Amino acid sequence: MTEAEKPEKTKYSLEKTIEVAATPEQVWSALTDPKELVKWFPLEARVTPGVGGKFFISWGPDMEGEAEIIAWEPGKRIAWKESMATVEFTIEPRGGKTLVRMVQSGFFSGEAWENEWFESTDYGWGFILLSLQWSLERHPGVDRQVRWPRQKVDLTREETYARLLRSGSLFASDITAFKPGDSFALQTTTGENWTGKLEFIKPLRGFCLSIRELGDALVWVTIEGSPGTIEAQIWLAAFGLDEDKLNNFHQQWSERLSQILA
Repeated sequence: MTEAEKPEKTKYSLEKTIEVAATPEQVWSALTDPKELVKWFPLEARVTPGVGGKFFISWGPDMEGEAEIIAWEPGKRIAWKESMATVEFTIEPRGGKTLVRMVQSGFFSGEAWENEWFESTDYGWGFILLSLQWSLERHPGVDRQVRWPRQKVDLTREETYARLLRSGSLFASDITAFKPGDSFALQTTTGENWTGKLEFIKPLRGFCLSIRELGDALVWVTIEGSPGTIEAQIWLAAFGLDEDKLNNFHQQWSERLSQILA
């Protein structure tokens, strides 16, 4: 099939909103101040303010990028343009809270990798916006602590998901018995007892828990990548947790991921 004979692709956008119990000024600071950004979004950030400025975020050398700021309206709107997409945040007061709207454009239908990119991005923004809300509402002014066990696998996404969620893998019981918003009491296969709430779960992608025993932290289990490059990850976002407990979490869950997905 020639390029001219290929069907025309459909361009579309991803939109998400979340209501945060914070002022527009606090949300604007969280979106634009590098010291505040790292409390909920990337591990490293640099921002040159204003239209034409730069917005840099990083989760490590293989997961970072710099974009041009194309909209800068303090307290209202910021947008930046990447090589393949545009991301825009708008904020507005809403009954003593602030409504945050995120739109990412530049997606196309068609190729498998394009569909995967959209699904992964959709799932990722769900956690990122929850993290913004969590930081501002539950841990205002507190620096975030991250631990990030990761395991590359030679498995399909379906098999990886099945192994992670079955009883005896991460937990002694089946987490799929819970629905988003449900409170839970679970015993981990590393020998701990966790209580909290299932924040969300998405088949073949993962789930997120809030954990009281980890200082009201978020634990996000996610499966990233396209076929042949699948990686299972456990992302801990903690606030004020003891350093030994943080490092113990990373070691235990790194070992557990290796055992489950070997």
